[in-house]
Amino acid sequence: MKALDSLRIFVATQKKGSLSAAARSLSLSPATISRRISALEEELGVQLVDRTSRNLKVTEAGQAFLERAEAVLELMSEAEQVVHNARQRPEGRLRVHSRTHIGLRVLAPLLPRFAELYPDIRVELELSEHPVNLVEHDFDVDIRTGESTDSGFVIKRLLSSDEVLVASPAFVKTYSRIRHPSDLPQVRCLTYRREREIITWKYIDEAGEQQELVIQGVLSANNGELLRLAAIGGMGVALLSEATVRGDLQAGTLVRLLPDYRFAVRAFSNGVFAVFRQSRVLPLKVRAFVDFVADALRSEKR
Repeated sequence: MKALDSLRIFVATQKKGSLSAAARSLSLSPATISRRISALEEELGVQLVDRTSRNLKVTEAGQAFLERAEAVLELMSEAEQVVHNARQRPEGRLRVHSRTHIGLRVLAPLLPRFAELYPDIRVELELSEHPVNLVEHDFDVDIRTGESTDSGFVIKRLLSSDEVLVASPAFVKTYSRIRHPSDLPQVRCLTYRREREIITWKYIDEAGEQQELVIQGVLSANNGELLRLAAIGGMGVALLSEATVRGDLQAGTLVRLLPDYRFAVRAFSNGVFAVFRQSRVLPLKVRAFVDFVADALRSEKR
């Protein structure tokens, strides 16, 4: 693919700004770089670089050619990735970030099976209570509750999951007067807190209007798993993602309260989402992980 090599040399020269810098990046001599660009100009019948300037300066024709050369090289890279994907198993390091509660309760039980299916992928899972920048922190995938508005990223819903009010059966017997969301400020509640914010729970009333309750919790924490355990222990009412308490509801260690109302802590996001970088050809390891988690969670909900 000699023609593509010439394109790469020309593009690298313009990006690096000099023959010597391009030569170092391509492990070629400056003389070879110069000859290849001259040959390309001769083949095209047009001057691409103005050699009268002390620094390399692309001509008007060269600028138009450069833009299209970059597009051709990008398409070629994607074509090579497609071929690589077709003949390779997913492999390599996969860096995943997740909110702590979702990571512990939703992702962790799926990892052994994923490792069986894809033994050549090395998963690095990092849990925290704060959103991350995928590029700055070098993550391949971020698992979030609530949709993201980040431009340049792909957002895939893995699971529909409302936030639900839950408490232990013993607590429900003691506080049987919980009949309406407006009763909650007078009930022992377990709340998720970030920094020093005022804690509010939102709900949709009988008229379809969004209402907001200020909650003074008997326990506040920045970790959903801690709140889940406190709720199981009978300490109070917690508002948690249904995906994280599904097993508890099925086992009867937690009971859902006020099921006719829809609740949310911050926004009615209705789901768990995977966020990953935009690419025409998605790396095989990312596709394998996202598709596996989505299929596994759909199967569990059925």
